[in-house]
Amino acid sequence: MKLTTTVYKYKRSAPWLILLLVTATALLFIFSSRLNLWVSVLGVVLLFSLAVYAALRPKSLFSIRSADERLLTFTPDELIWGTVQMPIQEVEKLKVYIHAFNTFKHSASGNPKKHLYNTEYGDRNSISFVYRGTSHSLIFYLDTFEHYDILIKILQSWRGKGIELTARSAFSDSYIRKNVQWFG
Repeated sequence: MKLTTTVYKYKRSAPWLILLLVTATALLFIFSSRLNLWVSVLGVVLLFSLAVYAALRPKSLFSIRSADERLLTFTPDELIWGTVQMPIQEVEKLKVYIHAFNTFKHSASGNPKKHLYNTEYGDRNSISFVYRGTSHSLIFYLDTFEHYDILIKILQSWRGKGIELTARSAFSDSYIRKNVQWFG
C-alpha cells in the first residue's frame, strides 16, 4: 500500500513581484503624458509582455504556487519526500489535514435527489511534521477517491503502530463515502 502525490511550494517573493508590476503599470499610465512617445510604447510593451509571460509560464517569477519536483510518498512504514526517506517512527508532531480529493462532489442541499452539489479540489490537503529537528509543512494533492481511501488506510496503520498524529478533515469519512455513492 503506497500513495505518491504532488507537493506544492510557494514563492515568498512572488506577491512582491506582482505588486511591483502593478505599481510600475500604474506609474507608467500616470506619467505617460510626460514621457517620450517611444518610452511610453516601450513601457507598455514590456509590461504587457511580463503579464503574458506570468500568465502562460507555470513556473514564472510571478507564480505564487508551483508543483515541487520532489514527490511525496506515504507508506505504512515511512514518508518519502524526494530522495529523503523518513521512517514514520522517527517523525514527530505529525499533523495531517485532509480537505478533499479532486472533483469531490457533495450535496449543497442535503438532499441528493435535487442534484445540487458543490465540487471541491484536491490541492488543499496538508501535512506538517518534525523530522530530525527540522520542521516541514507541505501542501499536497489528492487526485481520486481511491487516493483518499489509501491515505486513510495508511493513517489507520500508523495509528495501529502507536504513532502519535493529529488528523483532521473538512468532511467526515462517512460523509465523503456517502457522497461518493450519490455523485460518483
